[in-house]
Amino acid sequence: MKRTTKLLSVLCAAMCAFSLLAACGGQNAGTETTNGTTAAPGTTAAPTTSEAPKKTQLILGTSADYAPFEFHILDGGEDKIVGFDVSLAKKIAEDMGLELVIKDVGFDTLMGELDAGTVDMVLACIAPNEERLKVSDFSDVYYEDKAPVMLVRKADYEKFNTVASLDGQTIAAQTGTTKADIVAEKFPTSDALLLTAVPDMVNNLLFNKCAAVCLDGAVAEGYVAANPDLVIADGIVLGEGDVLGVAVKKGDPQGLLESINKTIAACLADGSLDQWMTEANEQSANALN
Repeated sequence: MKRTTKLLSVLCAAMCAFSLLAACGGQNAGTETTNGTTAAPGTTAAPTTSEAPKKTQLILGTSADYAPFEFHILDGGEDKIVGFDVSLAKKIAEDMGLELVIKDVGFDTLMGELDAGTVDMVLACIAPNEERLKVSDFSDVYYEDKAPVMLVRKADYEKFNTVASLDGQTIAAQTGTTKADIVAEKFPTSDALLLTAVPDMVNNLLFNKCAAVCLDGAVAEGYVAANPDLVIADGIVLGEGDVLGVAVKKGDPQGLLESINKTIAACLADGSLDQWMTEANEQSANALN
């Protein structure tokens, strides 16, 4: 009886050991998971770490329809985005040791892109205002823009050269810009034609679909230089020009502003910004003609 009991004990122990070995080795027949990472059968999953992947790109959000700040050109048959803001963005990325990637979207969506984290920074001839400061922080000023103006057809220069003369008229401005704010505030009896692209606004003017277009001074000058049928209504004074900065997400979670401000200071000091504006004006003259 004791031998039978002893034999049963040995058999039970052996069966338990076999079951334990089978349980421990069962995963090798399927997949192996280490810290949530699944590997293919027969391989070992690489352990994960808490470190985020090293940043290699800096994503610029812009609206490339605003020469000389940001606009498209054909270079050897290839479409490229160039301009004053783009030159500064390239230098900012270079100083950070990152590759610049440009995301070209409608101007009125830029702050949303920044808030959503789909772009790292915004350069688009953009100035801080109350609404933008709710979702973004701005760098130091890198450019003081020329005063906003009204662009009109040369044939209508005498007709539309005062604020009062535009009462009840249609005035075009770009959606989401301070120029749209100017039209709403200074011309309350006029009809605002808000469009997303500046070339569309200018075409509406040329085809007599609106009486005037409200633009930054530098942008308007480019269109006047490229088109003899357009002129600036210099009898209409709309205030001072904007001060432009680089926008980053509110709170600067990536810590970009310190480096951006260093680059801006260096470019102001060595004259790079003046050089880039000259180059951008030359390029935009060719692009708009």
